[in-house]
Amino acid sequence: MTRMDIDALRARYEAAFEAYRLHTAKLLERSKGGQQPAPQELAAEADALYELTRLRRELLDALAASFQHR
Repeated sequence: MTRMDIDALRARYEAAFEAYRLHTAKLLERSKGGQQPAPQELAAEADALYELTRLRRELLDALAASFQHR
């Protein structure tokens, strides 16, 4: 994997992190008022967490592989 590939993967990971952060912030804000989150909001948060976790694994694997080839 090239340096540019790793940089692109890092950017995707950062975007996924921000998307997850926005979902959690929305859920936390809603919970402050004692409101129950909508099932769609919970599903969206779960999907965002799954994507973040998947990209984290991909990025860590790519970084580990790049250090092994040095």
